[in-house]
Amino acid sequence: MMFGVRRPSSIVLPLILSAIVTFSGCTGEEKIGEGGVDERNAAQKIEKKAPEFRGTDQSGAEFSTSMVKGRPWIATFFFTSCTTVCPALNDVQKQLVAEFGSKVRFVSISTDPETDTVERLAEYAARYGARVGTWWMVRMPADTMQDLASAGFGVMKPESPEMHTTRLVAVDASMNIAGYYDSSDNASVEQLKTWINSQP
Repeated sequence: MMFGVRRPSSIVLPLILSAIVTFSGCTGEEKIGEGGVDERNAAQKIEKKAPEFRGTDQSGAEFSTSMVKGRPWIATFFFTSCTTVCPALNDVQKQLVAEFGSKVRFVSISTDPETDTVERLAEYAARYGARVGTWWMVRMPADTMQDLASAGFGVMKPESPEMHTTRLVAVDASMNIAGYYDSSDNASVEQLKTWINSQP
């Protein structure tokens, strides 16, 4: 008896390719943003000012970067329904808040503002103990957020929620971007801690 070779359906391959693209984005495959900064290299000399912006935080109040000026702060991108890299990213931030919360501020920007309502941000913030005044979780219109990521912070543009950087973007008290640190790499997180300790 002869057995024929089963060929994959013409529908299956595109689905697999689509899944690979989506997964690679959500696992933090980094790209250089419009700002021209290679965020994969935390040690490079960076001559870029952090952007000034506004949004709505987890309490429903307005957030503005004027609230963090004058002290070092960390910016990240996430979305609440992410089940892959975001929980790990925010676990790292939770640990950093516990260790440096009196010195550093944290601003996490949602890449899915349509889903991430104030109520949803509040629930998510409570899960990580993120309190306004130390760790803000912020939403804003999608087009504003995308421009902020790419042109403002020089990281990959979140054209869909999962296509966001997993780097911790360090900003000094003078609003200069000081470095990009890989939240999934222990050595990189330790470098970030060293930077925090070096700040006045």
